[in-house]
Amino acid sequence: MRTKRSLTATAVAAALLAAAAPAWSAPAPTPTRTPLQSPSQGPDHELARTLEKFWTPERMAEAEPVEQQQTREAAAAEDAGEKGAEKDAAPRGRALRSPSHTFEGIKEVGTFYWAQKAGNDYPDRYDYRFCGGTVVPSPGKNLVVSAAHCFDSDDQKNLIFVPQHSAKSPMPHGMYPIKKGRIFKDPGYTGTKKSEENFTAVDVAFLATEPRSDGKKVEDVVGAVPMGFNTGFNHTAHVIGYPYMYGGGRYKPKQDPLSCTTPTRKYTTGNTKDSGGRLWRGGTFTEINCDGYVGGTSGGPFITAGGEPAKLIGVTGGWMTGGHSANTSYSSYFGKDVKRIYDAAKAGKQPTGIKPPPMADPVLPGAGTWKHATSIANGYFTLDGPVSDDRMDMFVLWSDGELSIYRGAGKAKNHFDKEFKIQGPNSQWGKHAKQVVAGDFTGDDGSDLIVRWSDGEVTLYPSVDEKGFHGEYRLAAANSTWKHAETMTAGRFGGNTSQDDLVVRWSDGEVTLYRNTGANKKLGKEIKVVAPGSPEAGTWKRATQITAGDYSGDDNWDLVVRWSDGALSRYQDFTGTGSSRGEHKWQAPNALWKHALIVGGGDFTGSRRADDTIVRRPDGALTLYADGNASGIGSENRLVAPA
Repeated sequence: MRTKRSLTATAVAAALLAAAAPAWSAPAPTPTRTPLQSPSQGPDHELARTLEKFWTPERMAEAEPVEQQQTREAAAAEDAGEKGAEKDAAPRGRALRSPSHTFEGIKEVGTFYWAQKAGNDYPDRYDYRFCGGTVVPSPGKNLVVSAAHCFDSDDQKNLIFVPQHSAKSPMPHGMYPIKKGRIFKDPGYTGTKKSEENFTAVDVAFLATEPRSDGKKVEDVVGAVPMGFNTGFNHTAHVIGYPYMYGGGRYKPKQDPLSCTTPTRKYTTGNTKDSGGRLWRGGTFTEINCDGYVGGTSGGPFITAGGEPAKLIGVTGGWMTGGHSANTSYSSYFGKDVKRIYDAAKAGKQPTGIKPPPMADPVLPGAGTWKHATSIANGYFTLDGPVSDDRMDMFVLWSDGELSIYRGAGKAKNHFDKEFKIQGPNSQWGKHAKQVVAGDFTGDDGSDLIVRWSDGEVTLYPSVDEKGFHGEYRLAAANSTWKHAETMTAGRFGGNTSQDDLVVRWSDGEVTLYRNTGANKKLGKEIKVVAPGSPEAGTWKRATQITAGDYSGDDNWDLVVRWSDGALSRYQDFTGTGSSRGEHKWQAPNALWKHALIVGGGDFTGSRRADDTIVRRPDGALTLYADGNASGIGSENRLVAPA
């Protein structure tokens, strides 16, 4: 989904506005319809005059963003409030949104406009499109940078750039045509329609403009924002976008610039497949989180602020071409590859580039499938793997009773490289298996599974691997007590060095620890952590899910709780007694986490610590949070994009 972001006018914006040129007055539009022109016709000045007549304020107001239908869905969900926010929650995670507002814009930033055929059903009709852009320094005083995905169509007529466009002042500094063949982008970037492989690490394009109708070049008129290469990921940035705003039951295509000041951060993701079957090549990107950024802000700039000299360090684009929601966007990192494109554009040449190697089909299914994962357990299940230091695997119970193991692998393979189907669809497991947890309950260093069934039975399956199950022990016969077990987790909570302690939260708020479960094929020693009927039990009724892991780094495991309001709490070095029940806030209440499925205690990064967490969202997005610690859940790595 192409959704985007924006920036605030402050001292940095004021510096960019220095030496303002007089307002530009365009020729009055002709009363008759101006025909579409080929950019190769006539002298440059005549072309500019022709396009000034074509691009009336009314036509600009009709323009929609690229792929507007997709962004329309995101904007509608955002406008629907909290329910919509949960729908596109996947990329926002632990990041807080920065506020945004419309403003007067800055001279160096504006919008591209073009006419594009409406499609085979309307062969004679053209629709109008727009994307953001920023003037950057060049010998020809004519370069503007944007996102490559804005220009992945060959059918773009009357292409122009308009600096500092707004509803009140549609053409304050004139408009600058772009001729055919004057768009410079990496040949490794394939866009979203021409190939099932989508390489978004170079979603950046430079466009060479022609002078406006009086012969003046764009950089001479409005100036330029210096490029910033290899500056790292952690900055304060001003982000500018031209959103196609939604509200009041209809779209408001005013195209006024939106402004946001926000921290940037590093976002790394592996290769993934979307719900339509397209392959997306992962990489490392610059992420921003700004409130209310909907479609249209593609190509808008990330400009350093917060005391840093103003430099352009990103444009809205990149991973999945801009973002997964109206509040999170990405930019391709401005490193050596973007500099190579820039240098070629300054020389007036298309970059040669090296087409990336073929991308392997990701083993993890798409979000539409992950919506049906009812329980996930992290453990060492497979006997062999692709890396010398073993990584954990995922055991998944699907809603139809099918059972799968995904083998852990290195980051280059999106952390998982092979699926083993342990069992096909099965009504017994699909209807009656309520939860599956993994641990080392038999002491053989391999992972075992405990399953809680709908009739209250509790079963231990020892040494589960890619060949299936190897025995079955009944820890508790079908009974009314275990029917009231709401959620449980396994960890290392003070009994010994094995992950064989079981924590259960019951429907009345009671919390119980069974230490050394599996010994003698029985439940472990029972410790009542929270007594039923106590004031504390009333609080624990709101514990929607519990999980565990070694997040404090001292080999003693912590208990992690997701509460009904989306807050996350960590109980360090949990033993069920005394100071181990002291609560540490990991995350404040957050509607985006209310319905997430969280599975802690993973070791997917080779650290040999159980400090990684798998999170499955209601929309099917799957995320690995790596290297969690006392302060937070860890760095975000997208495994599967949302549907």
